Amino acid sequence: MTHSLALGALMGYPSAEEARAGALNRWGQCALACEVWMIDTPERFERWNRTAVLCALLFGLSLLVGCAESDSSDDVAKQTPNVILISVDTLRADHLGSYGCARDTSPFIDSLAGRSVQFDSAFAQASWTLPAHMSMLTSRYPHSHQVEQPTRRLPDTETTLAEHLQAAGYSTTAFVSWIYVSGKFGFDRGFDEFHELLPTVQQPLGRSLHEAVRAEVFVDRVVSWAETSPSKPFFVLLHLFDPHMHYEPPAEYARRFAPAASGATKGTYDYLHKYIRGVNPEAVRIDPEDLRQVNALYDAEIRYTDDQLRRLVEVLERRGLLENTLLIFTSDHGEEFDEHGSMEGHAWTLYDEVLRVPLIVRFPGDAHAGKRVRSIVETVDIGATVMDCLGLEIPAAFEGRSLLPLISGQPEAARRRYTFSQIKQFNRKWAVRSDRYKLIYTEPTGDNVFGVPVTPGYELYDLSKDPGEQDNIFAPDLAAAKQLKAALTAWMQDYDPLQPVPTPELSAEELERLRSLGYVD
Repeated sequence: MTHSLALGALMGYPSAEEARAGALNRWGQCALACEVWMIDTPERFERWNRTAVLCALLFGLSLLVGCAESDSSDDVAKQTPNVILISVDTLRADHLGSYGCARDTSPFIDSLAGRSVQFDSAFAQASWTLPAHMSMLTSRYPHSHQVEQPTRRLPDTETTLAEHLQAAGYSTTAFVSWIYVSGKFGFDRGFDEFHELLPTVQQPLGRSLHEAVRAEVFVDRVVSWAETSPSKPFFVLLHLFDPHMHYEPPAEYARRFAPAASGATKGTYDYLHKYIRGVNPEAVRIDPEDLRQVNALYDAEIRYTDDQLRRLVEVLERRGLLENTLLIFTSDHGEEFDEHGSMEGHAWTLYDEVLRVPLIVRFPGDAHAGKRVRSIVETVDIGATVMDCLGLEIPAAFEGRSLLPLISGQPEAARRRYTFSQIKQFNRKWAVRSDRYKLIYTEPTGDNVFGVPVTPGYELYDLSKDPGEQDNIFAPDLAAAKQLKAALTAWMQDYDPLQPVPTPELSAEELERLRSLGYVD
């Protein structure tokens, strides 16, 4: 009976009887036989990884039925789940409807969340694109994969999620729209096809030279790929740059969300850089009305991207490409809008506005639809979760954890005690977060790369009373400070330095594009 109840919980049924009925309805006698085998041989069942059982129930049992009917590789391919990972750059979780935003920014993403598992407290491992995405795709923390700065490329000693899936027989394809997710930094490793939709002088791709391809052009390219998608199981990475600064949504979206700012330049880096604290020795605070307009432009970018994602997913669904697909939606980091006195926090700070990101996981058949997980998780967990869902062994080098135990209601031991993040771009910061407290450590580096003095030391916030991280309560003798400081120190030291990290080669045009958005001096 114990194993029947466990099976029922994993499958999302309240009782063993309903679990058996669901198995019969969805997978026939094969699923029931598998359950009986586990109940009758508990010693074998205990040796199984419980989360692997979840994946087998969600994906694998239908494969057994197909194998019984035919041994052809085509039949196997039809039963093996596809994987689509969508990352929308610079997307704050709290600017989406399903995460509490009152403005109508994300009706499609909200509907996707209703068909999926939504993680309410997901945190990135860095607050800017390059290290955050590399952690997502290697399941390694930034100081482990070492791609923490734009002078570093992924070492050959690291293995990506795409490489693991490629070795497992997956067709692997990526579409990326920003240089910091390009092959120059090693993101192309493991992909059969790697499409860099980056603007050039000859082909601006919908935006100016110094920006990135618009979501509409991006989706057009992905839709074209979908028309000739491979028959064998595929893994697809989609990285959309909207709504990263500059905040320049198409005119119809600007008029809808920010009529006062429509056609203005207030969303550009050239206008906003004077309000970025780390760039300017004298801090300047943005005017409240300008702040409202910039927020509206940002939300307009989100709504525009949301509409384009709807168009993409509708095409995929019409072609049957989502029927047996694990779809993961997330972002690499958020953004600051004057919460801590600056108009750009990403790559500068480690407060929650730049670390808390959406994480939505849609299973084949909409299994676990509507479930919300409030436990703290990390985007470094994505790779391990994908491997676990596919029934593949999670590589020992992966530092992320599978999220399946949280989804299936496993014991408290499956929950994370802390999340960790770091940056080594414009300054050097480290952070550890529990459910209640957040500790940030700033290294004493003197001046930052722009020559502005850095204030070193610790910050401690009681998030239960101060979710906006405004009141630093750090004192060395506080129990929470001691506990988090010990955890952070241990994590900072928990890695093996690798061989010298290779350096990417950037063209003059690429450097100018980065300079236009403040990434290089």
